[in-house]
Amino acid sequence: MLMNKVFNLLFILLTGVFVASCSKDSGSGSVALRDYTEQYAKDIDTLDWFIDNHYMTVTPDFDVTFTPITSDTPGTSIRNQTEFPLQFKMVEKENHGVTYKVYYINFREGANRRPSSVDSVHVSYRGVLVNTNQFDSAPNPMWFSLNGVVPGWAQIVPMFKTGFYTDTGGPNPITFSDFGTGVMFLPSGLGYFGQQRANIPVYSPLIFSFKLYELRYTDQDRDGILSKDEVANPGDDPLEYDLDGDGVPNMSDVDDDGDGVMTKHELHRDTDGNIIFEDCDGDGVPNYLDPDSDGSTCN
Repeated sequence: MLMNKVFNLLFILLTGVFVASCSKDSGSGSVALRDYTEQYAKDIDTLDWFIDNHYMTVTPDFDVTFTPITSDTPGTSIRNQTEFPLQFKMVEKENHGVTYKVYYINFREGANRRPSSVDSVHVSYRGVLVNTNQFDSAPNPMWFSLNGVVPGWAQIVPMFKTGFYTDTGGPNPITFSDFGTGVMFLPSGLGYFGQQRANIPVYSPLIFSFKLYELRYTDQDRDGILSKDEVANPGDDPLEYDLDGDGVPNMSDVDDDGDGVMTKHELHRDTDGNIIFEDCDGDGVPNYLDPDSDGSTCN
């Protein structure tokens, strides 16, 4: 009898959780997500309209504002202005069934280090909707991981570099210089898509201006190799590279080559702590990427 009561109570609780998880924040009931392809077609039309019907003002400090072009506020459209050319990147999302065209503007690339899509960055930013209403901003730099925010950031920010900072003393001791800064125009599929957020309607394209000051390289699986280096070629996306095809990208895979030996046990260090990428069988592939190697130190 007691077990039946416990089971019934558990069933009621789980049913409540399931129903709540299917409901929109507005309380209007369960709704199906829109088709990614159909929504992208609407988003790219909206962003094209915005780019053709607004001009931007950029201060010497790379703060950006967008203004509608009207008879009272004439200006050169974002697309047609030449000082900071509009560019785009094609981003394929297989799970969406969409290849996104992502517009961006490079005010300055930056002069120091480039993050990967999974590193932590120190940035200031401002986010606006296509009606130019601001929904978020961080005028003072803050830290966050690029793979912990909307997906579009991980696609665009790694195209920029950090700058340099100096300690000049006085009341404002830190001075930044030569940092990367730009704007990204994100379809909702690379933003929040159907998720409700404060000040952001569902299925909203998002426009971010940003300044990239500093970064911290990460080692997601703590195997001794930075996540940015767990790829086939420098600059590849760590989120996409899976050497052994087990469905886990190398950056999160404790056994990169699937040979049963943990990657951290297939690396050795010299007396200064530098990693030695040993190749015991001499086939040109280091042990940690070679399923034919047993991972032992070469004799």
